[in-house]
Amino acid sequence: MAGSYHEYFIKDGRHIGQYEEMYQNCPDPWHIEELGPRLDMKAALLLLAGQEKKVRRFLDIGAGLGLFTRLLTETIWRENPVAQGVITDISATAIAGAEKRLKDPRLSFQRLDVRNLTATPFLAPESFDLLVMAQVLWGILENLEETLERLASLLPAGGLFLISQHFMHSGQSYGAEIVSSPEELNGYLQKAGFKIQNTLETNRAVNHHWAALAVKAP
Repeated sequence: MAGSYHEYFIKDGRHIGQYEEMYQNCPDPWHIEELGPRLDMKAALLLLAGQEKKVRRFLDIGAGLGLFTRLLTETIWRENPVAQGVITDISATAIAGAEKRLKDPRLSFQRLDVRNLTATPFLAPESFDLLVMAQVLWGILENLEETLERLASLLPAGGLFLISQHFMHSGQSYGAEIVSSPEELNGYLQKAGFKIQNTLETNRAVNHHWAALAVKAP
């Protein structure tokens, strides 16, 4: 019987972080397969529309089983069919599921703990022009400042960073002292060398979703 993702993710105000165990025991931990492409996923990708520079190489961080990644690649490939992507997740089980869903010669699939980006050959400095991080924030709060700084090093000046994240309105028992709002997250982004280019919000009154497209400053 599949367990609840809370047993492996965040429980009683504490980050458990057993992502491999979660994907092994909860086939659809975030109800992605059950709910399908959500409005917030589609809305976040609107921020990529109309960019002057076409994406050539992108990194998807925390792709999970790859449903949002499928929408992402469709969006990117409409503008540049030869763009290449590196699809990553901390869970080997998750990334295997994403590869099964998305297998394409333009994509490579790698296990990656984004909290530890050192000694990772496929993450050379300034080797991407787009980073994507959807619903990953709560898993990296303990290392947020350092992680964002290292992610910034993967982009050249003018490179893009797309973030899609839900925020809890009340009762947040984990991480509120670090980040509890988009404004606080923006402060960390600015410190890491990013400047918000555009934002989009949905469902602000209930389950606040915030998406932002940031650019790496010169």
